Amino acid sequence: MSLRFACLMILTLPFVAQAGETAALPAAGGLRMWAGLAVVMALILLLYAAAQRWLRWPTGGRSGVIRIRETRPLGPKKYLYLVQVRDRELLLGVTAERICLLNDAPLPDGDEPVDGAENQIFSQMLRKRLKERP
Repeated sequence: MSLRFACLMILTLPFVAQAGETAALPAAGGLRMWAGLAVVMALILLLYAAAQRWLRWPTGGRSGVIRIRETRPLGPKKYLYLVQVRDRELLLGVTAERICLLNDAPLPDGDEPVDGAENQIFSQMLRKRLKERP
């Protein structure tokens, strides 16, 4: 029985010693936690920077040929998209099941619309399409 008790005491000795250390310096545990958090955050930021530099992400945004000019929600999982592809503007109806081309028109004046004109063009195309519906 004394052998079991001695083994139990030896196995629990590191935990008792550690509890005594943290009780003596309560700020050391918090400092260690913040230091660990800082190391983890730095590692995440380094991995993000490396991924941005060396991994190829799909091109998007304003540098590609296809641009989504405007989006209008119509209901749950139903949207209208005004998409510019080179010198054409496409009005697309998008649902969860399919995508429909509602209107296809050239860009006005062969130029890219300015920010204020985008809403007018979208509204004009939408009104025109709604008038054409039976």
